[in-house]
Amino acid sequence: MHESGTAAVVGELYDLPLKVLRDHLVPAEPPELEIGVIELEDGSAALATVLRDAVLDDPALLRSGDIEDISYLGDWRAFLHHEG
Repeated sequence: MHESGTAAVVGELYDLPLKVLRDHLVPAEPPELEIGVIELEDGSAALATVLRDAVLDDPALLRSGDIEDISYLGDWRAFLHHEG
């Protein structure tokens, strides 16, 4: 977890073989993202795609406009609707 804080967001939980994660999902992610562990509402943990801490520590990248914090919306679908 980055020292900048946390945000509660709606997510989707999938049960999939680690082979699919390794061979298909991870290689398709952009370099700014990585697999991390998040805490779910019930206190359990799950693997998730998260922004790399190094990205948050790079002021130039954050100012570039290529990365946008949408956590205030709490939901990816809400962001798509907001942009739509």
